[in-house]
Amino acid sequence: MQTHPNDLKIALPPDAGRAGFKHLGLVGIILAVLGVLAILLPSVATFGAELLVAWMLTLWGAVGLWFSWAIRPAPEWRYGAAAFGLLFVLGVALVLFPLAGIAALTVLMMLSFLMEGVLSILFGLRSSAHVSNWGWLVFSGLCSFVAGIVILFGWPWTASWTLGLMLGLNFLSTGLSLVMLSKSAWAEN
Repeated sequence: MQTHPNDLKIALPPDAGRAGFKHLGLVGIILAVLGVLAILLPSVATFGAELLVAWMLTLWGAVGLWFSWAIRPAPEWRYGAAAFGLLFVLGVALVLFPLAGIAALTVLMMLSFLMEGVLSILFGLRSSAHVSNWGWLVFSGLCSFVAGIVILFGWPWTASWTLGLMLGLNFLSTGLSLVMLSKSAWAEN
């Protein structure tokens, strides 16, 4: 099945589009500000990202274990307990060994940036016939892809600050692209 470029358009009432793009611009500003903060304090951003993921996995695993225990009459409860137990153990390990967590998260972030970069570039190029500022999506995708390449060639020696810096650059470029798309939509309406 082939997707036609006109399939990208969504029929919305004129005022509904304006409100959505106003919020898109606000999200872009927030992402850009967070990006600048992470760029200025990359080691703090790296450590903060690792701790956030560690505690979220720990909490997710604990709640999942409680849920699995609550559904003991169901035969699948053991599978749930095993999966959520693994998440809990992983989360606790990341809390107790943050440097190992930073290294692992850096690798995951590298893969995420590479995939996001390719997808943003493809979507930007595909949107070029319908959105006047489509180049910003391609720019954001290129920034993400380059970030992934930098992490690939610098890992593990730069893991203590690379993750925070790359997150900051990604947030900044994504935020700027959302602000520019929002401005473009306001100009077209």
